[in-house]
Amino acid sequence: MTDKKDTISLGLVDTNELRHIFDALMMLRMESKNISGIIVYCDGGRRQWLISVDSYTIVITGDSASFGGAYKLPLTIVANAGRHRAASGATTFTISDGIVTAQSSYGSQSIPCSSVPMPTPERTALTGSRASAQLGGNEFLKVIFSGTGTPFEVGMSDDDGDECTSPEHFMIEIEKDLLRVSSDWSDANLYPMRAVTTADTKGVGQVKVHKDLMPIIFNCVDEESTWTISFDPKQPHDIVLESDTHYIVAKMTFVPVLKLHERAVKVLEREKFQFKTAADGTIGVRHDAVTISLDFFQRESDKVPLVRLSTVVTRDANESAELLREINEHNQAGSITRLWFANDAVHLAVDLPPDNLMVLAARLRHLANEAKRLQGVLEPFAAEAALAPRRRRASPRAKRQPEIWKE
Repeated sequence: MTDKKDTISLGLVDTNELRHIFDALMMLRMESKNISGIIVYCDGGRRQWLISVDSYTIVITGDSASFGGAYKLPLTIVANAGRHRAASGATTFTISDGIVTAQSSYGSQSIPCSSVPMPTPERTALTGSRASAQLGGNEFLKVIFSGTGTPFEVGMSDDDGDECTSPEHFMIEIEKDLLRVSSDWSDANLYPMRAVTTADTKGVGQVKVHKDLMPIIFNCVDEESTWTISFDPKQPHDIVLESDTHYIVAKMTFVPVLKLHERAVKVLEREKFQFKTAADGTIGVRHDAVTISLDFFQRESDKVPLVRLSTVVTRDANESAELLREINEHNQAGSITRLWFANDAVHLAVDLPPDNLMVLAARLRHLANEAKRLQGVLEPFAAEAALAPRRRRASPRAKRQPEIWKE
């Protein structure tokens, strides 16, 4: 709660700033998103309003302000000040004794509020790896609506019992000087839709985006501002929308590898495995004194996501003829695991596609048992003299153990 002796002024909030906030809050209500309040704080001499849910954060930058601390305000007091057709006009917000008061020429409203730690909203640097497109708000809204909006024919069927199956995702593509948006309504017995507009672009790439991003765009993008949309085509973990008043980070991209990662973590938690996740997404599992690495990637041939379970059987090994013979015999014996030699070590691995993730726990236990058994078999051969150096094929992925277990 705030100090009883002090009255903190958040400043005079004009109708345009209030409208931006109200539109974002109204979207939360329409999408049934539940948050406990909106956080307001001062950064860089300007008022900042933070809305945060699991899949996205919205920071709305307001006018000049000067106050310390951060405060969580009830949604009602801010929404009532900015509500369309019932707005109070420019409103001054003050906080005293744990109460926030919104005062305008029409009167005031007071509701309890609270102090919170100063937030540090996520900011994604616009690096060279990110593709971006900058365009006006009108053009942005038009291309999104034309590429993803519900076809006019939906709801016009003679059969009232028909249900329209809307696509779960849509595609955003950035090309040189162009922004393309498309969606496929074939499952609703309709047609694919494609839209394109000119834009100031940097880089190229495409990303598949969840349909829930559309309400954010339609409610937060204003026609008057210039907007920038950006994402990393190689690691599309998020998509960023930015204007002079908004900064939105949405984790709504559809990346099969990330979905597989999320499912794997749930299995590990359910089966109570000891594990840690590295910054690059690699998961290290420790089971029965064996460290196993889980690497996630897409198969080049058909883009199917895979998780590779791998462990080091023996280190500081010599590439002897007898060791290579044992490795080949193992790989040709029909085992579900595969051995290979790389970087002076023998590695053991098994790949799992998404459809087989239900056996992840069993495969981890099997891999740990096999690694311990093979260690006793292979170590004598790994100590023998190595073959003369020769040209070798590139070794598979996951050649090393994650370092995350080093305390």
